Amino acid sequence: MTELLYYSTPIITECGATVLSCEKDERSGAYKIILDRTMIYPEGGGQPADRGSIVFRPDNSAAEQTVRISDAHTENGSVVHFCDAEIPVGTIVRVILDVDTRLDHAQQHTGEHIVSGLANKLFGAVNVGFHMAADYCTIDFDIPLEQAQLEELERAANAAVRANLSVHTEVTTPEDASTRTLRKKSDKAVGNDKNKKSDKPQNNICEPVLPAKAVRIVYIDNGKIDSCTCCGTHLAATGGVGTILFTDAQHYKGGTRLWFVCGGRATAAVRTVQNIVSALAKQYSTSREELPAAIRKQADELASSKSELREKSRRLASAESVSLLSTAERIKGIAVVCSVMDGSTANDLKLTADELCKKDSTVPCVSLLFAPNAGGTDYCMACTEDAAIKLSMRELCTAVNCIMNGKGGGNQLLARGKTTRTVQKSDCDMLRSYIEKVLRS
Repeated sequence: MTELLYYSTPIITECGATVLSCEKDERSGAYKIILDRTMIYPEGGGQPADRGSIVFRPDNSAAEQTVRISDAHTENGSVVHFCDAEIPVGTIVRVILDVDTRLDHAQQHTGEHIVSGLANKLFGAVNVGFHMAADYCTIDFDIPLEQAQLEELERAANAAVRANLSVHTEVTTPEDASTRTLRKKSDKAVGNDKNKKSDKPQNNICEPVLPAKAVRIVYIDNGKIDSCTCCGTHLAATGGVGTILFTDAQHYKGGTRLWFVCGGRATAAVRTVQNIVSALAKQYSTSREELPAAIRKQADELASSKSELREKSRRLASAESVSLLSTAERIKGIAVVCSVMDGSTANDLKLTADELCKKDSTVPCVSLLFAPNAGGTDYCMACTEDAAIKLSMRELCTAVNCIMNGKGGGNQLLARGKTTRTVQKSDCDMLRSYIEKVLRS
């Protein structure tokens, strides 16, 4: 069983230890090393594991070797360190903590307690889920929180940070804990109870340092801000959190999912936004304050230009369809259009096909249009409803795909796709003959 120094002496950053076991994990390829004592916090309670290294002298040599700790988990009451090299059992080592990672995790976790505690006190919101990722954190609350409430919560949380309030932990019994006013009571902060049938306590990260049936409680400002059972690592005072920044929120499963970052993550997030805003202001030749108006103006102008372009494209397609119909071959009263439209886009083909075969058309029509491009050929085929009685565009699409190595699909009246080679005159002649054969049958 591992002695967990991150509880008994949380400020320690280096310690001596002895290797109790070392096995290779076949799935990850890492070496699973168990020590008799460690300050490396294992993953658990919504918090990722610490990072660090193990230093030792192989075979009592003068040169030290450093092994990286990439992850840590608990197994049967011991902390398993996932390392990139093997260390013999019985070796005396030095364990060195990655202080930056520990500080980052402690900032996020203490920040989460501040936010959750205040959300509960201000709005009666209950934290029903917490996740700490490498670059963001989320809290799930059981009730919807509106924007004004979230802004009030963020202000209150940062006021608590600036006040540099105390953060302390206490270990007590479940019976005593049940008499206290706690935001949340959880099995995850309870020591090993050998009489419990569930196997969850056997993997509890608190077991090695807590007496049987013991509960660990984290208090912020002696419970005025928050009091909650927890096994995670925390700061000694709220001032160390630095800044709490809400980055997003959405309604989720009848409640609210809140994204936030604290400390160094908050500083980095603000810097990223500042850089983006500055670059955009420069791009739009305006001040940061006038940037939203400049973006709205451009968006309105772009929407207007797109509308004008659509109308011009429709008119061009209409004129093109008139020209194509005037020269189209008639087979049993049905106009057959098979044309290669150089310089056109896939959308141009669709617009022209729509004009040729629109519902109010007085001329029964089958159209097969191609537009060569750098990667092959776009195609669009369409027919009026009276022509569809004889020829399905879905079937014609299959023929095109077979002849020209294409991919696409559609229905009885319209089909679209793309081929991997450029359309040739011989392709058009072959398809025109196929259409004629079907229409004359």
